[in-house]
Amino acid sequence: MEIKDPYPIRSFLTLIGVLAVLHLLYCRDNLSIDSKDPNITLFQGRIFYKAQPFDGVIRQDLPALDEIQTTHFKLGLEDGEFISKNNAGQLLEQRYFKEGQKQGIHRSWFPNGNNKQYSEFKDGNYINDRWEWYDNGKPSLYEKFDQNSKLIVTKKWNRNGQIYMNIVFTDNGSSAGMPGSKICEPIKKQDKRNLN
Repeated sequence: MEIKDPYPIRSFLTLIGVLAVLHLLYCRDNLSIDSKDPNITLFQGRIFYKAQPFDGVIRQDLPALDEIQTTHFKLGLEDGEFISKNNAGQLLEQRYFKEGQKQGIHRSWFPNGNNKQYSEFKDGNYINDRWEWYDNGKPSLYEKFDQNSKLIVTKKWNRNGQIYMNIVFTDNGSSAGMPGSKICEPIKKQDKRNLN
């Protein structure tokens, strides 16, 4: 024998209420807010939204730089992907965080599409390779780190591609190589006809 609910609307409303609570508990990280929202506060290195550690995405428009940045947060700390794009949608920077610390590969590009920076992180520290480039595509800096973030090699180039620093660091802390010097650029001779 089937028993009918004498108040079907009450059961329906209870189901809706349970679903709403579950949505609030498990879908908070889908919250996306603007960086100018007055409910955002920073306290002891964490972002709070309406007095609760923030879970979700903060979007920041930077008109002076023609950039839009989005940062993922969990429990008020950067956690997940950070993206910066120009207003045309071109990717300018991509970084990853875990519990507020840099993790994985971080990259950035110049507006002309050339590489700007490449770094690898573990628990907020550099590991493996770190590169920086000039906007003309030539390297500016290369550093190599071990898995404990100890610097092993560093190299620097000028804008024309000439290396002016190349150092290797040993386990005992000593270094060997060319520690740095200023490369003189040739002085262009002026055309005597233009001196008048």
